[in-house]
Order: sequence, then C-alpha cells, then structure tokens
Amino acid sequence: MMLFSTTSDFQTPRLTPAWHAVIAGVLSTSAYLYMANSSRHDGGFELLQLLSLSVFCAGLSFWVWYVHVRQNQQVNLIILLSFAALFRIIGGFTFPVLEDDFYRYLWDARMTVEFGSPYSMPPADFFDNETLSYRFERILDSINYPTVDTIYGPTCQWLFALAYVISPGEIWPLQALLGVADMLLILLLLRLAQPTSVLLYAWSPLVIKEFVITAHPDVLGALLIALSLLVVHRRHWVTLGVCMALACGVKIFAVILLPFLLRFEWKGWLAFLTTAILIAQPFGIKEAWFPGGLSAMGSSWLFNAPLYVLADLTIGRWVPVFAIKLALLGAFTVASASYLIIYLKKGRDVVAHQELRGDLLYLGLFLTAPVFNAWYLVWLLPFAVLRPSVWAWSLSITILLSYATGINLSNSDLEPYQHWPGIVALEFLPIAVIAIYFFLKNQQQETNN
Repeated sequence: MMLFSTTSDFQTPRLTPAWHAVIAGVLSTSAYLYMANSSRHDGGFELLQLLSLSVFCAGLSFWVWYVHVRQNQQVNLIILLSFAALFRIIGGFTFPVLEDDFYRYLWDARMTVEFGSPYSMPPADFFDNETLSYRFERILDSINYPTVDTIYGPTCQWLFALAYVISPGEIWPLQALLGVADMLLILLLLRLAQPTSVLLYAWSPLVIKEFVITAHPDVLGALLIALSLLVVHRRHWVTLGVCMALACGVKIFAVILLPFLLRFEWKGWLAFLTTAILIAQPFGIKEAWFPGGLSAMGSSWLFNAPLYVLADLTIGRWVPVFAIKLALLGAFTVASASYLIIYLKKGRDVVAHQELRGDLLYLGLFLTAPVFNAWYLVWLLPFAVLRPSVWAWSLSITILLSYATGINLSNSDLEPYQHWPGIVALEFLPIAVIAIYFFLKNQQQETNN
C-alpha cells in the first residue's frame, strides 16, 4: 500500500487515497471513543453532541468516498473492515444514548424465557409484582408506554431471548450480537457492490449509533434482505423464502419486497409460509404476527411523519387524521403496485440487486407511514450502497434531527415525544431539494444525449 504519490520527482508528495482513509478512520475512532466515555458519565451524551459527532464522522466518510471516486480507485479492504470493526467494538462499550427502547427488548426477553411469550401481558401488569429483581425493577420503570403490548415480531423475540440467555437484563449481549450481524451485512454488501460504495454504510454514524450502541434489531432485517438479494438471482428459492420470513419477523416492512423477489415461485412462497409459521408457533401465530402493540402504533401514534405534517398544515382542519392515513396508504399502494407490474414485465432474468429500487420503495413507505424513526432507514441503506445517491446518504444524517424531542431537550416545554416546531422541515426539505436537483439534472442530460 503506497503512502504517498507524486506526478514527478520534483513535486511535493501528496497523500494517497489510502492515507486519506486511515486519517479519517483515526479521527472517527477518536470521536467514537469520546462518545463511549461520555455515555458512561452522569448526564450522558446530549443531542447537540450526537449531531456534531455524526456530522463530523459522516463528513469524513463522504470525503474518503469522494477521494477514491475522483481518483477512480477502490478503498483498501483491510482499512475499510478494520475501522468498521473497531467502530463497532467501541460501540459495544457505549451505553445507549438518547434512546430507551432497549429496556423493552430486555423485558421482552425475560417474558419469553420465563413465561414463554412476550405477547401475553403488558409490562404495566408487573408494577405491583414484588418478586422482581432490582435490575428488572429498574428496567420495568424505564419502559416507555408500559401499558401497551410489545410491537416486536417473532424473529426479534428469538434474538432478545438469546441475549437474555447470555446475560439476563444486560444490553451488551444484544449489542454484541447485532454488531456481528452488522459486520456480516458489510461482508455481504462487498459481494454485491464495490468496496468504496460499501464504505458509506460501514462507516455511517447512523448505523453505529442505531444498531450497535442503541441495539435496534432492524439491522438483522437488513442483513436478511441483503442475503435475499444475493441468492435470488441464483434461484435458491427455498433459501430466499426462509430469509424473507425471518426478515418479516424483524419488521413487517420486509413484506413489500416479497412479490418482487419471490415472484411466482411456489417453492419460495411455501418456504416463506412454513418458516413464518414455525418461528411464531411457540408464541401463538396471531399474537406474534399481529401484536396488540403494533395495532396501537398504527392507529394512534404519529411521529416524524413529513407528509402528515404537510397535510395537517394544509387540509388538517377539514380532513380527519384517519382519512389522511387512508389516502397516503392508498397512494403508496397504487405506486408500488404500478412499479411491481413494470418490474415483473422485465422477466425472470432480471438481476434483483441491480434492478430493484428498494431504496425508493422503502422511502415511499416511510414517507406515507405515520411513524418514521431514524433506525428505519437501515432497510433502504443496502440499496443505497448498490446505487449510491446523495439524497439517501444525506438523509442518513438529517434523520438524526428526529431526536430533537422533549425527552432529549433540557429546559423544554415539549411533551416527551413531541418535536421542536419546524424540525421535520429541517430533516426533509434539504433532501427534497437535493432529489429535485438531481432529477432535473438527469432529465437535462438525457435530453442533451
């Protein structure tokens, strides 16, 4: 690996792309060490610190990507993977920042191992239970919406239970398991895309924060989607069906890819249905696939939803919320169905990981959904590795503004999960401008050609 390059014997040496990557990796490592240390002290890691660190680390990774693309080189695999692993190891020693969902994971795990199902009783039923250990009393007191049943699917529950077996009531086993899953996802992406594009994911501060530090299980779903993209063009229909069922068991989001990947292959659909039944059977099929908490979330929760905010500002005084929900859901259904018809017409020989615009499908889903959490973005990021786009990777930074809620802002009059006024516009307006700009630019290029 060359450290310097020159254009002649008399010019000053300049850094090679590899050295740019090393310097960026070292600086990012320092930032994550600072986060890990701060998270373990009273006061933890505040919102402004998270946003500053994320912009800093994302800027470094974008710069490394740009340098390599400009010089038509691929990032060194040893550098890419070494720093990716180091970031995740540091994340495993970081206490979850600005997030409390992990308490529900720890509680669900206890319910699965000790009672056979996390779907039978909401956490609030245990408020008067005097047999809880001190550790689980603290976990119970920290669960948000304790009167609501869990929202997490069967694959998540098996993952939570495995972490519980390793060390009950501790977050580090789940952080370690998801860190391993994240590294496996990076290795799969290297089979599907060029290393320089994979770096955008491997070094993404959103990914480090949400799936190693905060231990959201969605990265397991993204891993299964990436594996599905790898096997679909090899026509391994049974493996594909199993992977997609497990992915749906992480989040039901995965279901929108089913007709695009399985198509009319009965072996794949049979494997999907069989796996879906098997992973849910111990909990109860209806309870696992249609949990009460998920119904409550879909019917009454509204968070970080830009199209809902826009609708409320324009027609909200005349149109009820449920009608807006139906209209947005209908619009997404029509758009995705139209795309499915176009996609299927391309025939069986289409290579899914090259042709399928999963990034746009998931973006459409999240924009028309009543809840758009930051960690949902991982479902479209593998597709953004296959087709790097400015809007997707910019959104991976601006989406962190969604943490500007009452619970994370000191001296605020906001409700715990209420946003600062205008915060949704700050998240999504720049992305809309970027998307429109590049769309018009591409249209002009096509016209000129």
